[in-house]
Amino acid sequence: MNRISRVLSLACVVLAMLALTSCGTLNGETKSGATVSISGTGTLYLKADIVNFSINVNETEQTTAQAQQAANKKMTEILAILKEFGIEDDQISTTALNFNTEYYWDNGKQIKTGESVSQTVYVTMKDLDAFPKLSDELGTRLNGISFYNVRFDSSQKDEASSQARELAYKNALEKAELYARAAGFESVRPISISEGYSSFTTANYRSDKVVMMEAAAEVPAPSYGTQTPTGLLTASIDVSVVFELK
Repeated sequence: MNRISRVLSLACVVLAMLALTSCGTLNGETKSGATVSISGTGTLYLKADIVNFSINVNETEQTTAQAQQAANKKMTEILAILKEFGIEDDQISTTALNFNTEYYWDNGKQIKTGESVSQTVYVTMKDLDAFPKLSDELGTRLNGISFYNVRFDSSQKDEASSQARELAYKNALEKAELYARAAGFESVRPISISEGYSSFTTANYRSDKVVMMEAAAEVPAPSYGTQTPTGLLTASIDVSVVFELK
C-alpha cells in the first residue's frame, strides 16, 4: 500500500468514528440533562447593639518624661471614665503608643519645639443607650483629646449572615423554578452551589420590603445631650447555583 492509500484509509477510519459519535449523540446515549445557572441575593437588616470608637491623647513637653507623665495622667482619667460606664478591660485595647520629637521650620531652619507622647485606645461598648452620656462626659471632663472612628456594629452578625445565606438560596430557587416552568420542565434540583460576595455594612437606604432581625427601637425622648442615631446594618450574601431541570 502506497502513502496516498494509507492516508485515504486513515481518513476513512476517522470519518467512521465521527459518524458513530454523532449517531450516539443524536440517539441520546451521551446527551446531558438540561441545566440553568442562577444567581441569588439575600439581604438582612438589623439594629446595631455595639459601638466601637477610638480615643487618642497627645501631649508635648520639654522632655519625653514630662510628656509621658502628662499623657499617662490624661489616659488614666479616660480609663476611669470608661470604667464608670461599665466598660471592662477586655473591651479596651491600645492600638498606638508613640514618642516623637516635634519641630517647626522658620526661614528654612528646623527648630525643636519639644518632645511628644501619644497613645490611642480602641474601645468596644455594649450599652448603646449609655453611649451619648459617655460622649458628654469625655467632652465635659477632659480637654485636648481626640474622640473618633465611631462605628456601630452588631453581636448578631453570624446569625444575620446565616439567615441572609438562606434568603439568597431561596431567591435563586424562585428564579430557577420560574425558568423551569417557562421552558416546560416540571421541577429543578440543585447540583452545585458557590458563594460569592458577602458583606456586613451600614445601610445607606432601606426598601419598603425588608427583613428585620428584631422590631425597630422606640424613638428616644428629646435631649440636649449628644445624639447618636445608629441607623441600620445590612448582612448581604450572593450565591450562584446550578440547577438541573427535570
